[in-house]
Amino acid sequence: MPNANRIPMSVRISQEDADFIAQLQLDGATTPSDKIRELLRQARILHTQGQDYDTALSLAEQNLHTARHQILGFEKELGIHSHIVARVFELLPDLMATALDYPKTGDKAQLAQFEQRLMWRVIRLMDSILQLAITGKGAGYDDTVLNELDNTLKLANLIYQNHQNR
Repeated sequence: MPNANRIPMSVRISQEDADFIAQLQLDGATTPSDKIRELLRQARILHTQGQDYDTALSLAEQNLHTARHQILGFEKELGIHSHIVARVFELLPDLMATALDYPKTGDKAQLAQFEQRLMWRVIRLMDSILQLAITGKGAGYDDTVLNELDNTLKLANLIYQNHQNR
């Protein structure tokens, strides 16, 4: 007998969607019905609740879970590691959650606090990546990826010089 709180529904989905549901990995959801209920729960949270930090962090971690675990599996299989990728996966959920925990009013003080929280997280991510560039070796799968920081370093130097001249 179905649970009194649950209403049975029948839907038709494409083969592509059925394949997606079959391969989808969600914590605690093993059957297609469990997975669809979890997806609905997540969608309801996104669209009906105010995004507080804890809820947004949990959703961000869930959204990145599969990608992170697949990357870790590839790294193990190939015997390689990217500190760059690891740092991004470590810090991105916090940045995403902070962005989703935005002010719900146009109060200037709240907007300024929001900006400060976001900036702190962006700087934390930048600092973390820039620290990896100090040695330049072993930071990524291909260390030449750190050459992408050249423009950033030039900008940082210009900013530093501008502050020195004040």
